[in-house]
Amino acid sequence: MMPSLKGLKAVEAALRLGSFASAAEELNVTQTAISRLVKLAEAQLGQKLFDRQANSLRPTPAGSSIKPLLEDAFRRLELAVDSVQRATPPSLSVATGPTFAMRWLIPRLHLFQRQHPGIEVRLVTAIEDTVTLRADWAATIRLSSAPLPGLMAEPLFGAALFPVAAPTLAQSIQLQGDLLHHTLLEVAHAPQDWPRWLSQSGLDPARFRRRLSFDYSAYAIQAALDGLGVALVRAPYVQDDLDAGRLVRLFDLALVDPGKAWHLIYRPETLMDRPFAAFRDWLLAEVPAAPDAAPQQPKAPPALASDA
Repeated sequence: MMPSLKGLKAVEAALRLGSFASAAEELNVTQTAISRLVKLAEAQLGQKLFDRQANSLRPTPAGSSIKPLLEDAFRRLELAVDSVQRATPPSLSVATGPTFAMRWLIPRLHLFQRQHPGIEVRLVTAIEDTVTLRADWAATIRLSSAPLPGLMAEPLFGAALFPVAAPTLAQSIQLQGDLLHHTLLEVAHAPQDWPRWLSQSGLDPARFRRRLSFDYSAYAIQAALDGLGVALVRAPYVQDDLDAGRLVRLFDLALVDPGKAWHLIYRPETLMDRPFAAFRDWLLAEVPAAPDAAPQQPKAPPALASDA
């Protein structure tokens, strides 16, 4: 009967290192486990491989004969595994909402790829408010607030909401009351955002009847770019458009939810993963260029909110 790979590895390590204790330390198991694996391998081979004495462990002729063969076999196996790993580029999966991915992350990914051409980033769409961090995700970038245990969270930037419009439309909006003559572009999952902003402006939300509703913030932003109305947006979604003059921010008033911000959320041990560490360092370096940047120390992560 062919011994198991674990049994043969225990035999190889014990033969090479000269003791069960040293083999156990190298393989990160107990000495009892090594002894049991070796005995099982000897039984399956039908050969005694070690002479066990009080203070020494010596290979039998069969053990001495198999030693170089096992060493060569495991060396070849390690080379084969290393060859496959080198042929497969390192990758990591990062989950985020569709609007954040489309409006902020994807337009900047070429910068990461330029710095780290050997790392593949796989973007995963995460919409549900209850999503935290799946086992197959290296990290998630989410709009969030109250803490959750067991994970780390690094604040990226704030989540203030403010109105924007295309330049041609913005020319006709000088006062907040001028919004009465224009269509408000709202997002279906956040129907209270516009009423809250209008109330803070001293305006009666009930007077604003011209509205268009969209499933995702990205759709509302595109409608604003096309001149269909005024959108209430978060800064990372539109910073590139503001910088390029495709959109204009209207008024200084912003709707702020205390404690809510975008966070990079990950397991503490994931920092040991080279591709993720490279992505995290790149992401944090990009954040200061974003509005409402909030570089802080990592903390327990927040409860997730919809950022679609």
